[in-house]
Amino acid sequence: MVIEQRFTPSRHGHTAGTARRARPSWGYLSRAVSRYGVVSSELVIYSPDAPERDRRWAEASRTYGAVAAGGALLAWIGFAAAGVSPMAAILAIAAVAVVVGLLLARRTRAVRRGAARVSACGSALLAYGPDHDARRRLDALADAMLGASLAYRSGALDEEGFDRVWRAVYTHARS
Repeated sequence: MVIEQRFTPSRHGHTAGTARRARPSWGYLSRAVSRYGVVSSELVIYSPDAPERDRRWAEASRTYGAVAAGGALLAWIGFAAAGVSPMAAILAIAAVAVVVGLLLARRTRAVRRGAARVSACGSALLAYGPDHDARRRLDALADAMLGASLAYRSGALDEEGFDRVWRAVYTHARS
């Protein structure tokens, strides 16, 4: 695949080849390797028709657990330093974490339901079998999206080209 790179002046004063665009929020790729060599991968592609703002909220929701745990720890330390009783501190922290989590879950429900999900799980040592075929399909879809995202961010691919790739990969992942 050949991608034509254009160097036309942008409205920001940079050439298209040197300006970096924001990362498009098309979804994410998650991989985990277990202690025994089992690779679990999940590719989530948000619908191209979902509003940008809702996709950004879905990405924020994905990291909420880690952010909430860190914030809860800092709040616990702050409450302890202020002399607040441990039970009151736990109740306040839990109430805020649960309410914010519920609001994020409700706000991102439509985007998460409309997302295409492809997952694969198998041994990293075996290079054959149905698990390997599922992993190859997932890798091909992920490579297409990650490559298009990188080309878009670097200015080598315009917004319409990125949208075409995104729609094609989303449609293929839904099938």
